[in-house]
Amino acid sequence: MIRKLRRKFVLVNMIFVCTILLITLSLISGSYVRRTSQSVRFYMESELRRIQGQYSRSMRRISEKGKRPGNDEEKEPGSPIQLIPDFLFNDLPGQRTPGVFMPSISYKLDDAGNILETVDRDLSMDDAAAQALISKIFASESGWESRDDGASYAFGYDNEYSVRYLASRGNDSLRYVVFADVSYEHANVRSFLLISLGVFLGAVLLFLLLSHYLAVWALAPAEKAWEQQNRFVADASHELKTPITVILANLDILSSHKDSTIREQHQWIRNTREEAIRMRDLIQDLLFLAKSDANALPVLTGEADLSTCAEDRALNFEAVAFENDVTLETEIEENLKVTGSEGQLKQLLTILLDNAVKYAGPKGKVLMKVFRKQDKVVISVNNTGEVISAEDLPHIFERFYRASKSRARAEGGYGLGLSIAENIVKQHKGSISCTSSREAGTTFRVELPA
Repeated sequence: MIRKLRRKFVLVNMIFVCTILLITLSLISGSYVRRTSQSVRFYMESELRRIQGQYSRSMRRISEKGKRPGNDEEKEPGSPIQLIPDFLFNDLPGQRTPGVFMPSISYKLDDAGNILETVDRDLSMDDAAAQALISKIFASESGWESRDDGASYAFGYDNEYSVRYLASRGNDSLRYVVFADVSYEHANVRSFLLISLGVFLGAVLLFLLLSHYLAVWALAPAEKAWEQQNRFVADASHELKTPITVILANLDILSSHKDSTIREQHQWIRNTREEAIRMRDLIQDLLFLAKSDANALPVLTGEADLSTCAEDRALNFEAVAFENDVTLETEIEENLKVTGSEGQLKQLLTILLDNAVKYAGPKGKVLMKVFRKQDKVVISVNNTGEVISAEDLPHIFERFYRASKSRARAEGGYGLGLSIAENIVKQHKGSISCTSSREAGTTFRVELPA
């Protein structure tokens, strides 16, 4: 299940990533194509002004009386000052005519369509083909736009000849047209699209690896919880199976002695009751943990007297400690109040004292301290006896976990006590920890907000 969930996570994440990348690259590519087309048109308009005799290099130079900016050298009045360097309009040295941004050819025509003047800038066209294309452009009524100078302009692309054109017709009975080689434009667009494709594939691969890593990282807690749940169900089933088996066996024995009195079969009845009580306690513990997992436990708002709860539990365990030949000592400060449930706090203290007395060993000692430390109320339960190993310490609050495999079920319970204790502490917004060493013994420490 976790593996399928991980694959689904990666698949959904990659769908979103690929969609975002495609949209982003499409927008960037569209913007680049538009800017390239605008650059081509800007250059063609410059060439159109040149053939019209109006080109004054106004886009690259302005006339100014005075000095060149940043240069103390005096210039003659009216001399042009270059603001945009020539290399922005030139190709690499030796490849094209200086000043040629892209190959083009310009025509000046009379009203009848006869060519009056031609300006060839690294692009040549057959006269017959040029006349045919010019006639086709000026014969079309679509694609023309008027400007404030009274002239009409048409900018477009001809598939038959694979050239860009910019045509102009005004009121002076003259017509002008500029043709530009589109190989420059196409090469730039093709190069940009290839780069974009490479970026897209590289980003997809990178995000695929990242998604796999994130899936493993994000689902690690879920995988652990799934394993714990499976182990929990298996352990709970096993623990429930034992008392049920004993109860059924006892009932079979009772059924086989139908003529016997209750007094004669009292041991089987008593044993059945003990197993039923154990099963009831186990089910109650499981229900408590299930409610805790589902955040279904009631919100704690009341005030509880922890000092009174601790004294009550210590008093109840004096007889148990005496039977186990264990010395039970307490150091409890008075009037220690916490926000919480007295019932749950008593259950917490019962679990801690039960474990301490049970595993203190013969002639052992248990010391319970309840005191205030700054804004916390601390419960400390220390016992002598068997030390919990460093390997077992991180797992002692897990369900059905027993630090010592040699502890009998009759002594060790079901391995749910400390897990319930941890949930009670979390319910009270506190913390619980455990330390164990041969010199200091085993100490459970609980800190609750005062």
